[in-house]
Amino acid sequence: MKTAIIGAGAMGCFIGAMLSKAGNDVTMIDVDKRVIDAINERGIHLELRGESMHIPVKASLAKDMTEKAELAILFTKAAYSRAALEESSPYIGEDTYVLTMQNGLGNVELLCEYFAEDRVIAAVTTYAGDVKGPAHTATNAKGYLKMMTANGEMTETLVSIDKMLREAGLESEICPDVMAVIWEKVAFNAAINATSALCRVPCGGMAVTEEGRSLVYKVAEETCRVAAAHGIYVDAEAVKGYLDIALTVQAGHFTSMTQDLQNKRLTEAAFINGAIWKKAQEAGLEASYNETMYALLHTVESTYDMQK
Repeated sequence: MKTAIIGAGAMGCFIGAMLSKAGNDVTMIDVDKRVIDAINERGIHLELRGESMHIPVKASLAKDMTEKAELAILFTKAAYSRAALEESSPYIGEDTYVLTMQNGLGNVELLCEYFAEDRVIAAVTTYAGDVKGPAHTATNAKGYLKMMTANGEMTETLVSIDKMLREAGLESEICPDVMAVIWEKVAFNAAINATSALCRVPCGGMAVTEEGRSLVYKVAEETCRVAAAHGIYVDAEAVKGYLDIALTVQAGHFTSMTQDLQNKRLTEAAFINGAIWKKAQEAGLEASYNETMYALLHTVESTYDMQK
């Protein structure tokens, strides 16, 4: 299946490298010509469970694409999705399936503005990667990937995509209740990413004080209540269990949101805590923890030029 990976960051490079390594026809799409050139010259440098390898993959700017993809996987940050989709006509056609594995809420709805629901695939993944340089990513490759069509229909193409991902060594699964899994990850990210980013500490830093640990749990519990108000059940205790792992086993990990603040980049706060707050308002609920997290994060990322 001819596949375009939109966004050559840590996760885009990881998935692109795994698919290419398994013999699939993959092209990485990015706006940074340095990254494009690095991939075309040396391939993707993947550190996988301690093993270092260079995997040949094609790469291109969107405007230079000459063929339509059968599958496009969106890995840009949510804030840049619309811009990426506006420039996608050279490689996304009416027969292309578009899959999002992005963090946060609203990604599926945005894709459905551009493409028919039966061509949109909602997915969530717990795989993680760290950018080490242009086209250089490191991962322990532990995680899963769950997906379903936006209209909830089981199709032959969905089965084929699932098979392709599994044959590439990824723990893929078709999941009819994928929106609950997406909200589960949103609850996790809203809790640990936002709090640790604002405190500028790795995940374990939020467990140093009882107040910090309690705050993490409260953000997650509030998110689960908002999901329930929209008819989506998320097991708050299960999310708490995942958070406990982040606070202990992954204690030294700096989340992507923390790294964004450290490097004075735009965060995904608007699509995580901010989106949860908006969903709460739609349901007539208060979501004071997520509202506060979003207000603080948005203020920090809007005042980089004023900070020392």
